[in-house]
Amino acid sequence: MIYITDDDLRTDSFQRFIDDSTADFADAKDNAELKAIGKVKTLIKGRYDVDLIFDEQNPLRDEYMADIITKLTLCKIFKRNAGRKLPTDLKEDWEWAMKQLEKINGGKIVLELPVNTDDEGNPTAKPMFGNNSNKDFYI
Repeated sequence: MIYITDDDLRTDSFQRFIDDSTADFADAKDNAELKAIGKVKTLIKGRYDVDLIFDEQNPLRDEYMADIITKLTLCKIFKRNAGRKLPTDLKEDWEWAMKQLEKINGGKIVLELPVNTDDEGNPTAKPMFGNNSNKDFYI
């Protein structure tokens, strides 16, 4: 695995549940983590330097991000079980992780990770602005 460890998975679940869901496929944990990382990259790439954060040789670990990826990875792993139904607590973890990613992308949660920069090293976060005035009351 690239970003999270087996200890991260065991923190949120029992090892026997993980083993039961991955026993038939040796790469199940790695593939589930890669899919979770892909989802995270897509949702935060507008703000953070995802290539630097998720570098396979030397990833920049943030505990909050590791918690999000762990929850997404465990949901992928447990969907492999025979029943293919996730308990409600895992569904809630999935929803929590997705909400956190939205907040991270929106700038409501700021992580200690490198942001996107231009060639001169200046942050390239896109400015957010809007105008809600409707002087003529048109819809």
